[in-house]
Amino acid sequence: MKSDLNPATGLTVEHSMSEEELLARTAWFYYHDGLTQNEIGERLGLTRLKVSRLLEKGRQSGVIRVQINSRYEGCLALEHALLERFNLKQVRVLPQLDSPNLSQRLGVGAAQMLMSLLQPQQLLAVGFGETSMNTLQHLSGFIASQQIRMVTLSGGVGPYMTGIGQLDPACGISIIPAPLRASSASVAQILRHERSVQDVMLTACAADVAIVGIGAIGQRQQATILRSGYISEGEQLMYGRKGAVGDILGYFMCHDGQLAEAMPIHDELIAVSPDELATIPTVVGVAGGAEKAEAIIAALKGKRINALVTEEGTARAMLALLS
Repeated sequence: MKSDLNPATGLTVEHSMSEEELLARTAWFYYHDGLTQNEIGERLGLTRLKVSRLLEKGRQSGVIRVQINSRYEGCLALEHALLERFNLKQVRVLPQLDSPNLSQRLGVGAAQMLMSLLQPQQLLAVGFGETSMNTLQHLSGFIASQQIRMVTLSGGVGPYMTGIGQLDPACGISIIPAPLRASSASVAQILRHERSVQDVMLTACAADVAIVGIGAIGQRQQATILRSGYISEGEQLMYGRKGAVGDILGYFMCHDGQLAEAMPIHDELIAVSPDELATIPTVVGVAGGAEKAEAIIAALKGKRINALVTEEGTARAMLALLS
């Protein structure tokens, strides 16, 4: 590598400058002039490794302070805080906008995350819910082109149809041929042992990636599981009194993420259980809205999910509850 000589001293530029000056010049060339590390090395007679170390030292010492002037800056900081707090595989925090279409926006964000996670011909397991279905709508072309196979995580065809109906005909999906909730625990047990039901549920447990919505008791009438008729308003109130804050696939969680006790619905569900869901390598939770902050925290504390898509206001509400 060429080293520029100082004609007065016969020394290279590196030896004729103090480290402080070298660091300042390196930072200026890199951040102000947009030179590459190789170009800076050529100009100052330094190796690329030396340039890299100077930049790192400058950042650690506070000489170099990078300010990001973007509406996404807050989102990036929130993503980092959630990643660190819950040791997650991935987090996507969308910027807060005054828009009523939060579910649609979360669906776009979740679709983008899934496109980065899924490899060709892998198996995607899907939970019911409005946001999960919006995600599928934005994934249709990707699923078809990458030959992604899909399987439902619970019974109940109705809650899935808004998403499945928008898929390309080339997209294949296996659906659990049963309701989400049976009339009794004994009926649910019989249905779960039916070969056609059992085969699809075993397939779901073998998925590479899963996506699930997170319901919240605080949603009241807006909760998907209530609107779909699987629980009544009276049951919802009772679950809240028993300490439940939200649910995944109809399984209700307390603040610490553990399943709420003495819940008959848990024995009446035809759905992959929380323990079975935990065997899937990547489980993406997608949810937003301040009323869901407690439920999302519960899902994270209980390790029900290990990746998250949410939005800025929700993430701030979550961190406020955790502080």
